[in-house]
Amino acid sequence: MDLPGREPSLWSAQALSDTALALPQALLPADWQAWVDRDGLAVSFDRPQQCLSSAVARGGWVQAGGFVNMHLPGDCPFGPLGETPPERMLADHGAARGAAVDSVGMMTAATMRSLRLTSTSIDGVMLSVLVTAGLANARRAGDTVEHTGLSAPPISAGTINLALGTSSALTPAAMAETLTTLTEAKAAALQDAGITSPVSGALATGTGTDATAVFCPPHGAALRYTGKHTRFGEQAARLVIAALIDAICHDARMPCAHAR
Repeated sequence: MDLPGREPSLWSAQALSDTALALPQALLPADWQAWVDRDGLAVSFDRPQQCLSSAVARGGWVQAGGFVNMHLPGDCPFGPLGETPPERMLADHGAARGAAVDSVGMMTAATMRSLRLTSTSIDGVMLSVLVTAGLANARRAGDTVEHTGLSAPPISAGTINLALGTSSALTPAAMAETLTTLTEAKAAALQDAGITSPVSGALATGTGTDATAVFCPPHGAALRYTGKHTRFGEQAARLVIAALIDAICHDARMPCAHAR
C-alpha cells in the first residue's frame, strides 16, 4: 500500500517551440527557478546548493549556484576534439540565460522537447526530478567498447541526463545512495520500455554518455538514508521512471513497449 504523500506531478516540454518556457514553480524546490529553450535548460538557485554529480562541468562534490543542461548538435565534438572546452561552453551558455558561473553543467544531443519535470512531496519534503532523454548510444553495462584505451574521446551523442533536487539536506552518503537509486531507476525504466543495446542486443541500462546529479540544501537536519527501503528512495525512483518513460514513449523515433 502506498504511504501518504502528494501525488506525483509531471510537466513536459513536448510542445517547446521558438519561445523559452518557464518551468512550473510549483513543481520545483522553493528556491529554484528554471527556463528551457531549444538550446538548453538553465536553473538558478536563490541560495547555493550542495551537489554530487557525474556532470562534465563542475562534477563531483561541489557547492553550486545553478544547473545547466545544454543541447548540442549530434555532430558537435568538444574537449580534445573541439575548439572550446565543455566547461567554457557551459559557463557561457548558462551566463547568457542568467545562471550562476558556478553552475553544474551537462551536455546532450537530445532535443529539449524531451525534457520532463516530475515532482512530489513527502511530509513537507519536496523531491523534483529533471530528465532529458536521447538513446542514440544506448548501451548495456558491460558492453564491448569502441576504444581500446582507458578513456575515450568525449562525444555529445544522445544522452540521458538526470538531476534530482530536494528541499531536505542530505548527508554525503545519502547523496551517493540517491545517485545509486536514480541509476537503478533509469535502468528499470529502459527495461520497462524495451530499449536494447545495438552492441549486444540485450536490454540497455543507459547510454554511453549519461550524467546524473543530486542537489540539496547545505544546511538543516540531514537525511542519512535514501535507499529502496525509504519513502525518499521509493518516490525518487518513481519520479525517474515516470519521467523517462514519458519522454521515451512520446518520441516517435524511439521504440517503446508501453502504450503511447
